[in-house]
Amino acid sequence: MQELITQSELTTFSRCEHRHDLRYNKRLTPFEEHPALSMGSAFHAGIEAGSVDAALEVLRGGEPVWDRFEEDAVRIREAIVTAMVEGALRHWTNWPKQHEVQFEVALRHPDTGNASKRHRLSGVFDGVWDGDHPDYPGEVILGEWKTASMVNRDYMERLEIDFQVSTYNWAGSVKFKSPIRKTDYRIVKKPTIRQRKGETVGEFAERVRADYVERPEHYFFQTIVTRTDEHLERWQRQAWAIHSRMLQIKNEQLPAIQNTGSCLSRGRCPYFDLCVGAVGEDAFRKLDTKHRELRSNTNGNPS
Repeated sequence: MQELITQSELTTFSRCEHRHDLRYNKRLTPFEEHPALSMGSAFHAGIEAGSVDAALEVLRGGEPVWDRFEEDAVRIREAIVTAMVEGALRHWTNWPKQHEVQFEVALRHPDTGNASKRHRLSGVFDGVWDGDHPDYPGEVILGEWKTASMVNRDYMERLEIDFQVSTYNWAGSVKFKSPIRKTDYRIVKKPTIRQRKGETVGEFAERVRADYVERPEHYFFQTIVTRTDEHLERWQRQAWAIHSRMLQIKNEQLPAIQNTGSCLSRGRCPYFDLCVGAVGEDAFRKLDTKHRELRSNTNGNPS
């Protein structure tokens, strides 16, 4: 039976095979989601619905608030998400008609064209302009929305080799049966101002919202990221190589390599305490679904 594989899974494996084993094979995840992840999910929900209320509904998630400190932290996150969603919807008016478009395509060998018997590539496009992008009429253009703590020259230049952009251009070309080579990439920077001493949460919320209005050049970034046939051929070879290594580990029972260089890079790995023996697997909950971003999948297999 074929399983679904996503670019997130491929990327996780390339960073640390042991982390991939814990997250995607054992399906372990922290009991509490990192606030940045929940805020990112809320932002995407707000853009999809064109509504701050939709974003806040996802952010709250129906979880109880236990004390005043936690309540203030939640309200601050709500203020930030409100400012980001409101600001993005105000700053960009030409959003696509299609949001959160899920795809599922065959993962193929770069030389033979044969499809993998074990995996199919799946994921979700943030947005799709099907011929109606104002700057590229007649072309299928993908949309990608991100939130980031810092946006600088290195951040923007890295998009030229970004694995996700290449994944989605390749998959989109297959899904829509037409070469897709452009992604409208939009980034909303998280606020750089902090709550002042003695400032109420309400006062801070108003100051954050005003800052997004007054300094749009500081918070909103947009670029058209392009790919060539050579870029996508290179991606296909990389993806197939990762996929092959995953199967080799699973089929031959080879040990997954633990890349300790990634333990504390890009933030602290959520499995760090488990790897160093400070906690056991019972400190994590087990997910029912392998890929939470795929709405129609419950067990990691095609539905």
